[in-house]
Amino acid sequence: MITVGIVAAVAGIVFVAAALQRAVGFGFALFAVPLMAFVVPTKSAVVIVFLNGTITCAWLAVRLRRQIEWPTARRLGIGAIVGAPLGVVILSVVSATTLRLALGVTTCLAAVWIIVSSRRMNPEPVVPHRSTTFAMGFVSGVINTSLATNGPPLVYELRRTGFRDDRFRATIAAVFLLSNLIGLPLLALAGLITAFDIVLAASSLVPCMAGIVVGSVISGRMEPRHFAWAVDLLLMATGLLTISKAI
Repeated sequence: MITVGIVAAVAGIVFVAAALQRAVGFGFALFAVPLMAFVVPTKSAVVIVFLNGTITCAWLAVRLRRQIEWPTARRLGIGAIVGAPLGVVILSVVSATTLRLALGVTTCLAAVWIIVSSRRMNPEPVVPHRSTTFAMGFVSGVINTSLATNGPPLVYELRRTGFRDDRFRATIAAVFLLSNLIGLPLLALAGLITAFDIVLAASSLVPCMAGIVVGSVISGRMEPRHFAWAVDLLLMATGLLTISKAI
């Protein structure tokens, strides 16, 4: 049953998550799903975040379309499509706990490596290779369908190859949008999208757009070095949160 309290809580969470996504480029699901699961069933939280996250990514991709690095976005996107079926298979034979622990540890190590290498060892970004970019997209697709968490490999690849500011936000938004457009029909076909989810997602549409506006203001005032730290620390937080869910 939908109550005023549930609507208000979901709207508030979506507002902050949308602002975070617009300001940094990712983190919508990282922030929203754990908190929303306190007020609605976890499945509904995932679906609501999926629906609102798609809107946020679509807005970002269109708004920043001239900043999208299309060759990189295509390779990551194709890799994600190819990897998605394998994620379903892996989920059927490997426990979600084991997958989360492996993902969390790997993400934390990647975040530490980026922070140290970009600031101490080698401040210059590495030259991207087609095979590596495709591989990171592939891993993203695998964990998207097995854990509903596809951000870490994308963030790692874009950060290590020197993406920042709107170029980072636009390119990762394009890949997220493609992944979501693939995932939404799968959720619908599986019967996981209910009227309850749609009503709550619709009721949080205005807060979602308001969050995007606030995030735009924040991103406009964010200096490049602050942006880099925000992305790297959020990537680390993603890894730690994933580990905490596994233990």
